[in-house]
Amino acid sequence: MTSKMISIRDDVYKNLKKLKNPNESFSELIERLIANQQKDPLKHFDISKNLSDEDLNDFENAIKEGKKKDAIISSSKFSEIWGD
Repeated sequence: MTSKMISIRDDVYKNLKKLKNPNESFSELIERLIANQQKDPLKHFDISKNLSDEDLNDFENAIKEGKKKDAIISSSKFSEIWGD
């Protein structure tokens, strides 16, 4: 497996180190943070703290519905191009 070296500020390193689990590598930590961000964009952008529970629920439902519609459109396009 290849690796890349990146540079980060000391304060960012300290924050990452606090988030890292004892037996977790920094690569694993970054993968986990990315996966969590992709699962919950509201937390990533710190939006959820400003929304009521009802608004948050409505927003999450809208995201789910959008994903369903995307899946239907993608499936339809796939069938259109390559057949059933």
